[in-house]
Amino acid sequence: MDTWDCCLIPTLNLLESDQSILSVDQWNLLSNLVHRFDENSGYAFVERFIDQQNRLPLKLRFKHSSVNDFFTSMKRNIQLVFEKNRHFLSLSHHDRTALLRSTVEYTTSVGGMFTVRQYKLFDYPPFYESAEMIFQPSAAKLTKCVIDQLDPDNTFIKLVLAIVAFSTINYTVYRKNIQIGFTNIKAILPIQDMYTDLTWRYLLYKYGHREAVIRFSKLLRCLFLVIWAIVEAHESQKFTEMIDYVIEQTEQTLCL
Repeated sequence: MDTWDCCLIPTLNLLESDQSILSVDQWNLLSNLVHRFDENSGYAFVERFIDQQNRLPLKLRFKHSSVNDFFTSMKRNIQLVFEKNRHFLSLSHHDRTALLRSTVEYTTSVGGMFTVRQYKLFDYPPFYESAEMIFQPSAAKLTKCVIDQLDPDNTFIKLVLAIVAFSTINYTVYRKNIQIGFTNIKAILPIQDMYTDLTWRYLLYKYGHREAVIRFSKLLRCLFLVIWAIVEAHESQKFTEMIDYVIEQTEQTLCL
């Protein structure tokens, strides 16, 4: 089964010490969440893309078309992580679709920024210039700000992505055909609470109360920048086409 919690995996190093702050089930959920993200988010695809580009002559690297295709595929890979989540699959078809349509821009944007940071892609001037052409210079600039401010703890960011994926948020940007409203929001709220509690307990375990508060506060400021970047990116047809593609592909999978 391709769900985050279908089986136990070897405990990660970060989980091998005191477990008093979290229950055994919470440690297992955290371990599997991190593992599933690393397994399904397309790291091999990113590394292959970079290798292919570095083999090209300098003037041909990170051209607009190849970077556009890269972002589209990367967003789709990131969304795959969440459509395999057993909590997501436990929801009704309508609510899965509604949740997908209301969060996909956030999950794929934050996940994409995280991936770009991991591989330092904005350090390649041609890549950044292509990103400006695709998403608008203002959106690219805001994206760089988010990347520079993202918490360095990768596990924390992956937990935040899980929270975002189950957020019953209202959008700041109007999108046609977006489904508003859930048939059973009471089934979603406990999942939100579960991942939020897990994230907070992880921070307490890793950093203590004071540092946990600081990191969560900084993360919230980052998320406001993400919203701003998405608003700016909506001026780009390429961005909306990417999101529509991810929604279409995911909905086809959910219907299988």
